[in-house]
Amino acid sequence: MKNLPGVGMRNIKTAVAVMICFFLFLSLREIEGPAGEHVGPFYACIAAIICMQSSVVQSVRQGISRVMGTLLGGGVGLLALLLGDWVDCPALTGVLLGAGVVFTIWLCNAIRRPAACSISCVVLCVMVLNHSGADRYLYTALRVGETLVGIVVAVAVNRLLPGKPDPEEDA
Repeated sequence: MKNLPGVGMRNIKTAVAVMICFFLFLSLREIEGPAGEHVGPFYACIAAIICMQSSVVQSVRQGISRVMGTLLGGGVGLLALLLGDWVDCPALTGVLLGAGVVFTIWLCNAIRRPAACSISCVVLCVMVLNHSGADRYLYTALRVGETLVGIVVAVAVNRLLPGKPDPEEDA
């Protein structure tokens, strides 16, 4: 039994943040229309997990990276959609996705936010591959909103529940 890992306070804080996000977004499933189809606790819970770091400062940094990645992926996705009906050509779509992923990763690294790379690529791909018109834009807006909620919950839980003191926060 000595080789089994313990359950630390960070694990507890992460679980609390996920539960709070779940309950905050549970009622939003009842929204009528396209927003109701895309909003839910899933993305806020993911944001809370990703943003729940050892300290409040680290949680905020991770959250900012996630928001920046969402915005960068959405911006590159918008540029791709300016091609109009050309986006629906499979050969062009494949090349466009490849070039867009390279560009979003380059942008994230250029602004020194490598943690933003994965979410920027996900948002870009969904915007280009989702053939539902306005749903492309709604998707991006909802991801930004849910990410912000997840960050706020993660930071609040990290701040309110006890843990190791963070020397960065005293500076």
